[in-house]
Amino acid sequence: MKISFIIPSVDRDKELQECISCIEKAYERAKDVDIEILVVFQGKEENKTIKTNHPELSTFYCIKKKGLSLARNFAIRKSTGEYLVFLDDDAAIKEDFLDALSKNISIIGAGAFCGKIIDPIKNQYYATCFLENKCKRLNRFEFRYFMGSAHVLKKTVIEKIGFYDERFGAGAQYPAAEESDIFFRMKHEGEEIIYHPKLIFYHPLNCVTSALKRFNYSYAVGAMITKQAFTDSSHLFIYLFIIIEIVFKSFLRVLQGVFFLKSIETKNARFRYRSVLMGTLKGAYDYVKNGAEVTIRKQRKYDATN
Repeated sequence: MKISFIIPSVDRDKELQECISCIEKAYERAKDVDIEILVVFQGKEENKTIKTNHPELSTFYCIKKKGLSLARNFAIRKSTGEYLVFLDDDAAIKEDFLDALSKNISIIGAGAFCGKIIDPIKNQYYATCFLENKCKRLNRFEFRYFMGSAHVLKKTVIEKIGFYDERFGAGAQYPAAEESDIFFRMKHEGEEIIYHPKLIFYHPLNCVTSALKRFNYSYAVGAMITKQAFTDSSHLFIYLFIIIEIVFKSFLRVLQGVFFLKSIETKNARFRYRSVLMGTLKGAYDYVKNGAEVTIRKQRKYDATN
């Protein structure tokens, strides 16, 4: 069995260096696991000097266009592994990651895995869902476990359901939620997605987020959920519930901030509830207006060939 690590990168050479180093350390601990590291630099065609202890493991590519999903799709086509691990260039893995992943692949063999994400500086969980210490099969309501900075896909599954939708992800029309789109498409095809707490990823946590960044993320989420409602109509109720829940909760937080600002000041600095509310609604509206027809055509073409 071979595992491919896929790392898109844009001008974060120091972080990328650390990311590759942590993969190499995991490899040194589990050398019976065959791996490769594919790094895709976006936006510039230039030679970069990235030091590696195992140069035979890493291959570096440059593409002219920027786009997270675009870069991932490029690397998927170049990869030779049976399972693909997707990391941000500022993320990392625990030293026993390859041991844990290879054992679970051999035992469970699911179409996708995700694990705990921990802030390496503050040593705290990236989200409350990662307090969960039991292995579990994820349902549609648990899509937040499956984050873009740290997830694993079986290559034959991604080839079956289709690659990342290049309208989603950093640098695209909808600048996030590309991994959630993959999650729901896998669920639509009946694929198992496993959360396993022994798969430890590290990613820095921003306690203060700009309103624009949170709006853009929520804008993408709103569009992504709306896309699922069009393509997976048998579960329409679930997608409507998710949208309503996001809008209702963020609306209540906005009201709380108006009357009791101090009570949510710290949380609002990170989550920017007004931006979540406006971004989610705007994303849903814009997708209906601009993207629904494209999605329906793609789905009909996919259904006709499967």
